[in-house]
Amino acid sequence: MFFALSGLLFTSCSKDENSVKDPDPEMATLSFGAILEDFDTNRAASKQSLDELPECQDADPFYVMIILSQGGTNVVGSEEAPFRINLATDQLFTVEVPELELIPGTYSLDYFGVYSEAGDLIWLAPSGGILASYFDNPLPLEIDLRAGVKKYFDVPVVCFDNRFVNEYGYLFFDVNTNEAIKFCIFGNYCDDTGRHYPAAFSVDVWSYSNGAQGAVLYSDITNVVELNDAGDYSGTSVCFALPDTSGLDEYYFEITLLNSDAYGNVTEEIIRSGVINDDDVRDLFDGDDNTEYYHFREGNCGNDDSPNLFTEGGGGPGECDPNNSNDDCDNDGVNNGLDECPSTPPNVAVNAVGCDDVTLPGQDVVVFNDINIFDEEAMKDPDNVLLVQNLLNFSTLGSRNDGDVVLMDRGRGANCNTIVGNGECSDIGWSTMRSTIEGEGFILMDIFSTSGSLTEIPEDVKIVFLVMPTVAYTVSEINTLKAFAAQGGRIVFIGEHQSYYTGIEVENQFLVDMGAVLTNTGGSIDCSYNIIPSSSNREHPIMEGIEELTIACASVIELGPNDAALFYDISNTYVLAGVARIDTTPINQLSPVNNTKRTNVVSDVMSNPSSASGK
Repeated sequence: MFFALSGLLFTSCSKDENSVKDPDPEMATLSFGAILEDFDTNRAASKQSLDELPECQDADPFYVMIILSQGGTNVVGSEEAPFRINLATDQLFTVEVPELELIPGTYSLDYFGVYSEAGDLIWLAPSGGILASYFDNPLPLEIDLRAGVKKYFDVPVVCFDNRFVNEYGYLFFDVNTNEAIKFCIFGNYCDDTGRHYPAAFSVDVWSYSNGAQGAVLYSDITNVVELNDAGDYSGTSVCFALPDTSGLDEYYFEITLLNSDAYGNVTEEIIRSGVINDDDVRDLFDGDDNTEYYHFREGNCGNDDSPNLFTEGGGGPGECDPNNSNDDCDNDGVNNGLDECPSTPPNVAVNAVGCDDVTLPGQDVVVFNDINIFDEEAMKDPDNVLLVQNLLNFSTLGSRNDGDVVLMDRGRGANCNTIVGNGECSDIGWSTMRSTIEGEGFILMDIFSTSGSLTEIPEDVKIVFLVMPTVAYTVSEINTLKAFAAQGGRIVFIGEHQSYYTGIEVENQFLVDMGAVLTNTGGSIDCSYNIIPSSSNREHPIMEGIEELTIACASVIELGPNDAALFYDISNTYVLAGVARIDTTPINQLSPVNNTKRTNVVSDVMSNPSSASGK
């Protein structure tokens, strides 16, 4: 029996991932995952019922203690002496022990505790009494262990965090909300005559992101090849719990062939390597309860791997095979087999076929240089309302796609708010815009950031509005916004014409630090309220369905080669709004910016101009 504590990092698997077919029909293997349960809904629990729980601590898990019974008789461990199983070094699964080689049947897990190296109980599976009433699956847990199946069984475990009980009266429990999916490997080795043997092999697994190998997930995990009762050599598969987040997850594998009594000595070297993703893993799911394993065939087997996921040999993830449809040689998230643009530059958002798409949300900044496009007068125009709706309702490839919060930042000395300015972008001044946002099902989060304060964006935020800032952004703030954009979040920067907005230099500094080429060149165009005709509009999802927009005095935008215009002025001459392609790579210092470029369309600068009139 094999206890895998993958649940210490990942929560329970879905129904599709509960078991995996094993090539050895006599093998009965059971693995447990530990899940830290959410106890927040049970705050009414008395403190007496919590006395059974260990207090949460920072100690690392080192071993587990179990009691396993069958038909009322203890099979492994007892109340007086639970059975201890050590965790493998630097791993979250237990070592194999002969006491846990069990025949198939129905067992009962009566005790499950996780301990630190010092012997302190750090997590406990709830069982019986008052405490059990607060959990859906308290102990004892029935386990049906069958031959030929590796069954993964999740065990809920809890700890008690009382850091704020005395001061606030709340109970806090650590919760792990990530998920894992199962991926299994089996292999054959064929000698020069073509005879098949079960392969002995080891596997190393790393996380993989943005074209780079990341943290070690598993190290030197080996299978078992041994003689069975019939005198034949049989081999086991090796299974992994891989992290599965809401976005695309990638993993780098290396498989090494090992010597075996079955076929003798071989050159022990890496025989398969490469990057796969969570979609590749799901393709192996077989019905509701099983998953097929990846089957490699090394040597003179006469058959290909099934499926063909990896490249033969090693060399590291940097060596990509352009002929392997499952590789992604330009690291754009689209495998070679689907990629119509196989040489996309780094950090460029792509569409479903791997090509740069300026209409794809994320890794861009939407720029308007007119706050009046969202004020009460302009929002009487149904097309202006539709513009706001289009800004909100988009699909993205990143984790921000499911966000339902709009973050509205009118701080940093914005002279349109009611704190330091005339209130043109205040709650009242933008009342219809704000109600439109809420009417689309979004939650408005208002902030008034100061220099250095915008270093965290909550995970449920999908759109960020940066309104007329006059204080520059720091390196940390720029990197926070880059990370947000890389996750598919939309950034909308709202500036103004040069006679009203004193922060054009701040806007251009922000854009260049974000890796954009687009620039606010100043000027004051189409002042007083004007209707932009449909002939001035440009095709873009943000402009979908819009015929005529109402604006009131904007500055001119100069586009970069990868930027997209949204609309021009009345004369269809000057770009007044656009989408700037950015680079989401973090920066170490702010970039130099050229603020000398200015248009001379309007030259009069008044002492206290209106945003709408330019006077």
